[in-house]
Amino acid sequence: MKKIFLLGLMVLTGITGARCQQFGDYGVRAGLGVATYTDDLATKAPVLGATLGGFINFDFEATESPAGELFYLQTGLNLNRRGSVFQEVFEKESTLSIREGYMHAYYAQIPILACMHMELPIREAGHVVGVFAGPAVSVGLFGRYADRKVSPGVASYTDNYDIDVNGTSADRAVFNHIKRLDVSAVFGITYERGPLMLSLYVDHGFIATSKGEDILRIIENGQAQILDQINNTDTKPIEVEIPNGNNTAWMLSASYKLGSLPRK
Repeated sequence: MKKIFLLGLMVLTGITGARCQQFGDYGVRAGLGVATYTDDLATKAPVLGATLGGFINFDFEATESPAGELFYLQTGLNLNRRGSVFQEVFEKESTLSIREGYMHAYYAQIPILACMHMELPIREAGHVVGVFAGPAVSVGLFGRYADRKVSPGVASYTDNYDIDVNGTSADRAVFNHIKRLDVSAVFGITYERGPLMLSLYVDHGFIATSKGEDILRIIENGQAQILDQINNTDTKPIEVEIPNGNNTAWMLSASYKLGSLPRK
């Protein structure tokens, strides 16, 4: 993942360095959506996702090529809210129990997006649609990890009871429980009208959030490894591990262009 990020950064630096006169628009963005972890074993429900940040475009209009008006690059800095309501099976004093809780995590994110847009060929001018896609690197800043319900001894759900987490702040710090770094793919569609842009997009992370210490996951992994040993004809069994959830968000954002940087 580090090599992919460095390669993308080198490409962006090379393009913008070679054509620094191509700085384009800059502005701010804000958005809301749903965020969750794509994990069939633990994820129970999504939480409110959000984004707030700024962007800068690098266009190619000065190349005097027809394609220069269609394509541009975009980067920026976002503060993203991600998380999930989760359900885990855990062991305490040789007893299996069910725990339900939630994670709210805040990330600083830098996207590097390849974008294409074009004006709709209709009578009223100024309606522009587009698509975009590219990688993004996120670093966790802060967040909260907490229990919401516990069912001791795998009791029925009617016996669940709310509990307060009275541990230390470190116990509730989300990045003491999940990984801080994430690398994701961002892709979506846009509609532009003057300085305003509306975007509908998906942000899917590729780094598993944790190491899979949930008891249910350990049982599933163990069963999968046994099946592999039975079915595999080689002497060395295949290592099987069901990964933990990945950050995923479906977002609707609004961007506003504040102006353009001076060109050379």
